[in-house]
Amino acid sequence: MRFANAAALFLSLCGVVLLLGCGSKSATTGKGPQTVPLKGKVVFTRGGTVKSLADKQARIELESVDQPGVRALGPIQEDGSFEVATITSDGGSTGAVPGKHRVRLDLEENAAKLVAPQFLDFAKSGITITLPSDQPVEVKVWR
Repeated sequence: MRFANAAALFLSLCGVVLLLGCGSKSATTGKGPQTVPLKGKVVFTRGGTVKSLADKQARIELESVDQPGVRALGPIQEDGSFEVATITSDGGSTGAVPGKHRVRLDLEENAAKLVAPQFLDFAKSGITITLPSDQPVEVKVWR
């Protein structure tokens, strides 16, 4: 069930990204949230490969601490790079809302063994990102 919900959200995000186009700094549709661009990279520090995540269609998900209920999601590419989009009931935007975010990886159930279990949960991952950031965003994980 979790995978089905994630898949539906992912497909929605892909549709929004296609509608919004590329290269916009803070594009929105309708009354969607104001966002800032976010490009980052997932890096394994030990025991795994990012390619294995990409092969399983892994996604990175951000949950806003400052705006509860607002999340951004994006696929992890073979080189570990990612971009996210934010969808709310008011509309969608490329990027993520400004402020502090908790981070987790969203994997289908049979791929969850590719990373340490803590990285599948916002509360346990220990990873936070504050946006906008003038530093490259690097999410470090391990198996």
